[in-house]
Amino acid sequence: MLYPQMNTYRTIYDMNGFWRFKADVDVIGEKEQWHTGVPGDREIAVPASWNEQYDDLMYFMGTGWYQKEFELPLDGGDKTYWLRVGSANYYTKVWVNGHYAGHNEGAHLPFEFDITSYLNVQDKNTVVISVDAAIGKDRLPPGDVEDEMIVGFKGQYPNNYYDFFPYGGIQRPVQIIVKPRTHIAKLMVRTDVNEANTAGSVHYQVHLNEQAPGNVRIVCDGQVIESAVDRKGMAEGIISVPNAQLWSPASPNLYEFTVQYVEQGEVKDKYSQQIGIRRIEIKGNQLLLNGEPVFLRGVGMHEDFPVLGKGLSHAVIAKDISLIKWLGGNSLRTTHYPYSEEFLQHTDKEGILVIGESPFVGFVKSHYKDSAIIDKAAKVLTRMVERDCCHPSIIAWSLANEPDSLDEGAGPFFKTLYDTVKGLDSSRPITFVNCVDPDKDTAMQHMDFVSLNRYYGWYEQAGRLDEGCEVLDKALDRCHERFGKPIIITEYGADAMAGVHTNPPELFSEEYQAEMLTRQYRIIKDKPYSIGAHVWALADFKTSQTPSRVVVNRKGMFTRERQPKLSAHRVKQLWDEEK
Repeated sequence: MLYPQMNTYRTIYDMNGFWRFKADVDVIGEKEQWHTGVPGDREIAVPASWNEQYDDLMYFMGTGWYQKEFELPLDGGDKTYWLRVGSANYYTKVWVNGHYAGHNEGAHLPFEFDITSYLNVQDKNTVVISVDAAIGKDRLPPGDVEDEMIVGFKGQYPNNYYDFFPYGGIQRPVQIIVKPRTHIAKLMVRTDVNEANTAGSVHYQVHLNEQAPGNVRIVCDGQVIESAVDRKGMAEGIISVPNAQLWSPASPNLYEFTVQYVEQGEVKDKYSQQIGIRRIEIKGNQLLLNGEPVFLRGVGMHEDFPVLGKGLSHAVIAKDISLIKWLGGNSLRTTHYPYSEEFLQHTDKEGILVIGESPFVGFVKSHYKDSAIIDKAAKVLTRMVERDCCHPSIIAWSLANEPDSLDEGAGPFFKTLYDTVKGLDSSRPITFVNCVDPDKDTAMQHMDFVSLNRYYGWYEQAGRLDEGCEVLDKALDRCHERFGKPIIITEYGADAMAGVHTNPPELFSEEYQAEMLTRQYRIIKDKPYSIGAHVWALADFKTSQTPSRVVVNRKGMFTRERQPKLSAHRVKQLWDEEK
């Protein structure tokens, strides 16, 4: 799905701001037909999670109903109107003027519906959106799976099976997009570079929303190429770019890639995408970017900020990326779901290397036997790859975080997901993140590189940092011996309460966290097969209530408000030495 864009042929109407809102506490909204008018006069901000905007919504995990009135100016020509939601958690239904427009299952990815036939021309219109944020075993990520859990989130409130808060609501922008009747619906791009790093190539695939008699015109690097549209409304080809200015963290060069749909010599639609030309590959024990080894110094993090919850904020995106660069980092993983399109646009421009992760946290045994879950997961991965494949900052895909990969069903399950993604995008390596004994893992063998979450000296060997470092050193060697693939530590770290200091360093002190991060980083970095180390986490973040969390997860090098702890300064000093 294309990111909204305004140009000569397309128009965007912003629907963000205050919406009327009603929490359906008694589950009566559909029975009482709230889609024809949401009762009450409470207003709530969009985009933003609903939980922290009002005290009584903090732990509301049911269905919230939104309503907004709008008028649209006359837009001449043969146009269609689409209601687009950047993301809503979790199950969403949309009505326009009382007419059912469609539904979407899943959070963290955009969806849109053609509402042309439901609109009142030159009159007021009403859109109603219901968002069901309930936690369930068949939802992704899952909840209510305590009988099958392999990591320690039992008994927390709310009862989600992952270590971040299950925020509900419309969390990314809502817009009305006006497009031509026949329009460009999807663009997929992958790039490559020759061995001498002197020339690049861009393979493109353009999909129209319908079969059409015209051609697709590509404009890039001063070249103009015409491609015929086949019977499925698709056109594809390759553009060669001599003397290409390659994309990298040091030089995040971007090219304007413009697609036009042309009918009888007349341009009917246009869409422009910024792309970066680069090659990413795994070769032996190394991760290569444009033929050169690269080590991923970086972080895991969350789309999380006070009051906003997971609501989109350009200011928070700018702050977080600036903090990563201040630290001397060059990479991150979109833990544990696809981040906003705006976030990836910024990482493209800032030269940050990104492992794009699915919203699959904590697959358990029963999921591997459920064909409906496999089908649902494959569809979500397809949507994620189609949305994000044009971003040069995305250098790899992560299929899941911390699944039960000990179960024999995990092997064929993850091989199916691997094949799904590889069939869509052969240009990027694929992994998932392991949290169990590698010797008993049944699925990592199918991946291109190994990703490990390891907390030696914290959840294990608690308070015994010397012992934890020794265990980490040996565990890395054993894992490489088992799989023979390059390894990234995608999470390691310790909680620290800002302002708590001890000598000698003890658990929850800033000193203990700082010493763990710097000592274990050196161990990871020194391994010849190591391709990265990601600190968990950039900043503290909200979690469900549990005795092991003091309101938030405090493994951040920065507080939730983005103020530095001692570890931020120590890690910055360490990473600055490597520049």
